[in-house]
Amino acid sequence: MSQQPFSNSWEDKIDTLAVYTGMLVISLTKISQDKRDIIIRNFIARGMVCTQSILRLWRTNDEQGAWILHRTLMDRLFHLHALIQKDSFSQFEDFSFVKTYEARERLLCDPDMAKKIPASLSELQKTGKTRYQEIKSKGRLWSRPKAEDVAKEMNMLFLYNLGYDYGSTHIHPMAQDGESDYELLITPEMKRKPLTDETVLRNSLIIQTMLIQEGMNGTTVRWRRIVYDFLDQIMRSLEDGNIQYAETFYKIGKAYPDFNLCEKRNLNDKQE
Repeated sequence: MSQQPFSNSWEDKIDTLAVYTGMLVISLTKISQDKRDIIIRNFIARGMVCTQSILRLWRTNDEQGAWILHRTLMDRLFHLHALIQKDSFSQFEDFSFVKTYEARERLLCDPDMAKKIPASLSELQKTGKTRYQEIKSKGRLWSRPKAEDVAKEMNMLFLYNLGYDYGSTHIHPMAQDGESDYELLITPEMKRKPLTDETVLRNSLIIQTMLIQEGMNGTTVRWRRIVYDFLDQIMRSLEDGNIQYAETFYKIGKAYPDFNLCEKRNLNDKQE
């Protein structure tokens, strides 16, 4: 990266991780269209966009908003871990379809909303009716995992106690809510002091990196060693400020797309 040295700012870290993630999900899509891999790909992509949004909120002094998104990011990590461990991707897809179908049905059946709903939504609902009935006939649906239980299973209960549970205090109304927002609203933009506590950024980058690795390990493909090297290095940069991850990113980008980041896995292959 000698031509474009990184300053190792939060923008550098998160922007680099976002481009890396883009190459990652494209590589996966090229190799596999398996339902499991598509869901994992989308979990990783949603988590990355969420991480970018956390940085944007933090930059605008909305620290509470950043913590709220951080909590949803952790929820995504716990969900993904549970899906992989129990191989319940098909059940999760059925659950998601049913919940979406039922939400639309409530809207369509509401007498106050019936005349305001576009005809296309009604037609969409009709096309899904047969599938909905088939899924419901199977009996009990998949249920969402409890965050605390998943954290225990991961041997990382601290993620729940110190991250998820704390994030929940920002989601649910608290007496002290709005104090910093009040100050923000009455202070001219040029006089606002930037946030100095970077905890939510650090924690979010860690969780998204864990989410990516969790997802990679759960796919049906085999990943190149250099892909894992980048994740290890960007995590270490949070401790020592080293920008080796930038060099590795440069190597990946220079070889991509001719050098795909994953390949079909042989039966005897073991994921990292």
